[in-house]
Amino acid sequence: MTAAITLFDRLCLALAWLSGLIAFFVMAVTFTGVVMRYGFRSPLMGGFEMIEIGMGLIVFTAVPLMVRRRGNITVTILTERLPPKVLAVATFLSDLVGAALMAFVSWRVWLQGERLLTYNEVTMELRVPKGLIAQGMAVFLAVAALAFLICAIDVLRRARPAVSETGGGF
Repeated sequence: MTAAITLFDRLCLALAWLSGLIAFFVMAVTFTGVVMRYGFRSPLMGGFEMIEIGMGLIVFTAVPLMVRRRGNITVTILTERLPPKVLAVATFLSDLVGAALMAFVSWRVWLQGERLLTYNEVTMELRVPKGLIAQGMAVFLAVAALAFLICAIDVLRRARPAVSETGGGF
């Protein structure tokens, strides 16, 4: 089980690195577009679309690692006052809700991607199929849902007392 979680965490880290590479690409496209527009009086064809798609992919590729590292925003006004066991239950339940919401949104985005593919929707200049972009984002959302689920499992594993603490064992 821990080997699978370690492998999943590496996948999340690889996706975060991909997010950084996409950010670099967006920066390079923006720079090139500005230089071409003002230096050569000729805009970069499809630059806006590349930036638009890249910005969406930056977010969706970064979310799984953010979830696994618990980098999401939390309001601690109540949680810091909760007893540890109640906090563990609240964290477990919120992770399950996060997993369910991410899975639901992933499913809906996938269906929207199918719809866009059925209508042969493409971007205006580059002719990139919009459905494939949506379905790629749906896959990243599914990975984020799995990240929430693994976080919930982590909470359960930490909450369970060790065998030596309970007096049981061999």
